[in-house]
Amino acid sequence: MFKNKKLHIAALVVGISAVAISAPSFAQRGDCMGNGSAGGKFSEGRFSDRMKQHQQRLHDALKLTPQQEPAWTKFQESHPFNNTANRPAQADMAKLTAPERAEKMLELQKQHQEGMSKHLVAMKDFYGQLTPEQKKAFDEQSQMGQRGQRGGRGAGPQGPGAPAPTN
Repeated sequence: MFKNKKLHIAALVVGISAVAISAPSFAQRGDCMGNGSAGGKFSEGRFSDRMKQHQQRLHDALKLTPQQEPAWTKFQESHPFNNTANRPAQADMAKLTAPERAEKMLELQKQHQEGMSKHLVAMKDFYGQLTPEQKKAFDEQSQMGQRGQRGGRGAGPQGPGAPAPTN
């Protein structure tokens, strides 16, 4: 019986330890608008700044000719994340009922998909004007970080001009 009591105590300690270790994974992460533990990355403009830095690195790596610049400009202007003005205010979303919020989000997703379709057309036009070396640089710069890194998400754009991921 004494041996069985030790086994129960050991199992209890292991169980409590597992709960204590996994507790942070149940913490609230924030909402789909970028608010929460990440610090409101959309509202503070950090996302926009990082995107502009990536675009500049890509532009520099491509070494575009003057003839390619108009297609580059059209490609950059077509990016659906350039216009974040259509994002609803969090206070406005809070006033809606759950079904109304879901309808609003579906509407925004449809707008985003339309924007991505236009962006894809502009990307194909731009990509068609690149030399093989430029296409290789574009492909490398456009790759996203691999899953499985700490945090479960990629480290962002990868390529010769991109900073090394910090884990």
